[in-house]
Amino acid sequence: MAKELSTQARWKPWKGVILFVIALAWLIIGSIIGGIFLGSFTTLVIQLGFLGIAIVACLINKTPLKEVFPIKKITVRDFFGTVLMWMGALPLGMLSAVVIGKFMPQTFENVTSGVQEIASVAVIGFIATVICPPICEEAIMRGAILSNFRGIKKDWIIVLIIGVMFGILHTDTVRFINTALMGGCLAYLMVKRNNFLLPALYHFINNFLLIGLSTITSMLAQQQEQTVTAAEATSAAVDSIPSLMILATLSPLFLVLGVHLIKRQTEISEGMEKKGMKLGAKIGISIIPCVLLLAGGIALMIL
Repeated sequence: MAKELSTQARWKPWKGVILFVIALAWLIIGSIIGGIFLGSFTTLVIQLGFLGIAIVACLINKTPLKEVFPIKKITVRDFFGTVLMWMGALPLGMLSAVVIGKFMPQTFENVTSGVQEIASVAVIGFIATVICPPICEEAIMRGAILSNFRGIKKDWIIVLIIGVMFGILHTDTVRFINTALMGGCLAYLMVKRNNFLLPALYHFINNFLLIGLSTITSMLAQQQEQTVTAAEATSAAVDSIPSLMILATLSPLFLVLGVHLIKRQTEISEGMEKKGMKLGAKIGISIIPCVLLLAGGIALMIL
């Protein structure tokens, strides 16, 4: 069960919903106004706004920041559990985005164009999309908003709610499953380990490798006067579905192993051993979707 705060009575699920609506409204309104007055600084200001909203929520509920954003030492098991969960969720998320993009090509192209635009802003874009989200988005989602749901007895309900909210917060139909899956993993880490550094680490790795490298690539392309249009990137992504399926072959296994490490570390820390399905059985079950992904990718590649 998620660890409750010393002032948990002041944090209610309905407040979490309201806080989420406030964050979403800030995102939408900030994007519109920022697009007019702030230009390339819009994303950065929005991110800092998320952090500000989260801190204000703590002050209103009179809860110490260290409880809402607990920082602890990351153990070896925590680190590898976090990385394995990321390795499992990323390929599946990318695959879902590309599959949806196949049926919504214009929307996918707009998303690709947006990423390219942010990446082209170099330093500001890197700070706004790689450095800030692991702090600011985690502060609002896995910090303030999640804290309102800590009183719920079933951890999976909290993970599901926060995951769906995170997907909605990105206001992106194509990447909804991708961001919701990521949000669920981040929430799981926070619920099980109560360590703000773990979802922040996951978020940083994800954004650095996906957006940070895009920024670096964009800078090199500009120096070499090479450009790839959003339409070309979209077409290439759709054609990569078989390859992504093969890339995601081990994703279910990685997720099972990552979740096991995090859950096991929690049991060790709390001095209790929970009965349930053995790791070997979980691995055996995870092999089924692994085989299906591999077979499906090979079949599509041949066809």
